[in-house]
Amino acid sequence: MIKIIPAATLGFCLSLPAATLASDGIQVSNDEIMYELQELRNLVLKQQAEIDMLKGRKTGDSSDLSTRVDALEKKNGYVMVGNELIDQITLKGDFRVRYQHDNRDYKVTDDRSRDRYRSRFRLGGIWDNRAENWQISAGLATGVATDPTSTNDTWGETNSFDHSALNLDYAYVKHKWNDFSATLGQMKNPYVTTWTVFDPDVRLTGLTLAYGEKEGVFGTVGAFGAKVVSTDALTSSEDNVSMMYMGQVGYQNTFSEKGRYTVAVSYHTYDQEFINDSVAGKLGSIDPNTYGLDIADLYGDVSFPAGPVSLKFYGQVWKNFGADGTIGQSQAGSTFPEKAGDNAMGWVLGINGKYEQLHFGYAYAYVEADSYYGFLADADFGIERTNKKGHKANIGYDVTKNWAIDVNYFNFDRVEDYAAQPVDDMQTYQLDVSYKF
Repeated sequence: MIKIIPAATLGFCLSLPAATLASDGIQVSNDEIMYELQELRNLVLKQQAEIDMLKGRKTGDSSDLSTRVDALEKKNGYVMVGNELIDQITLKGDFRVRYQHDNRDYKVTDDRSRDRYRSRFRLGGIWDNRAENWQISAGLATGVATDPTSTNDTWGETNSFDHSALNLDYAYVKHKWNDFSATLGQMKNPYVTTWTVFDPDVRLTGLTLAYGEKEGVFGTVGAFGAKVVSTDALTSSEDNVSMMYMGQVGYQNTFSEKGRYTVAVSYHTYDQEFINDSVAGKLGSIDPNTYGLDIADLYGDVSFPAGPVSLKFYGQVWKNFGADGTIGQSQAGSTFPEKAGDNAMGWVLGINGKYEQLHFGYAYAYVEADSYYGFLADADFGIERTNKKGHKANIGYDVTKNWAIDVNYFNFDRVEDYAAQPVDDMQTYQLDVSYKF
């Protein structure tokens, strides 16, 4: 009997608009009628959802009844799947428009500049199955699908007023049990790191196992498919996946009511097939028989309030223990004047702050030519992926909770200057207007 009530109510309600309009002789548009019908349908669906929840309470399943009712009262709409109210889905995203000016200073030719307008749109969702401790997440983003370090779309880059590409940015499933978790798929970077070693847009594809809570010891290990490579030089067949492996262990805790710190050490390495495949352009003129990408790093940060200002200091130092070879065998190319093993370190120091609606940051980075795999590093910091040093600064203002304006500045020059590189230094200016939701 209980399931007949909504159907009877709907039938009765649907007859009301037609009867009323006929008796009064009023002419109403189809759009208005359809709007009224949709409102009535939503009312009936809400009644059915409440009935289903009350039935669950009668059978003893009332643990989350109040939570679901609160969700109904706060939302104008909701999702029904299999007669279950889904209140565990979280959607969020952002849209950013950027004006960018690059100024390059050349050694022997005239200086050059470039102006671009760029857009970035991202939308992602997370579904939490709390009963079974599963989480499924996926997101979309603009950008070039083959570029792992950028989700920017440049206006008119290929044709006049061309359309933006929208790609699958990440998609993964995650399972939690006690203090452990396992994540499978293409995921946001699960490691504590800085913008210098891994660009924030980098998505790692593979499997990670993690341990830890918000305070105390934590650790993460992962195996990731880096690239499908050719293992047969005669047929150029792409029949194997080269791998990258990474592990990290650290400790995080509080030292005051609002003070917090983190320290972590990590190590990541690429297998030999990746090195062999990257010789043809990606890694310059390295000798694959002696050169490797075996990078260890130490990371640390500390956050605390200084009066009304919230501050965070961070730093990271790293070294590629696999860099080896004679002069000319370097990521920087055959004309690089030093051995790779003598240019295999890098470091960054930075500070971020926030005062009411104002936020700011500054960092200085020093990246030697063979210190890491440069094609995953920050895409905005210079035209070269390695062999660079310089400044990054930004200041922004949160106009509202969701709307912000930012100004970013990058200035870099080379760690080792040599004749084959025509650019002396470079400055980049960015003006961002962004809205998150």
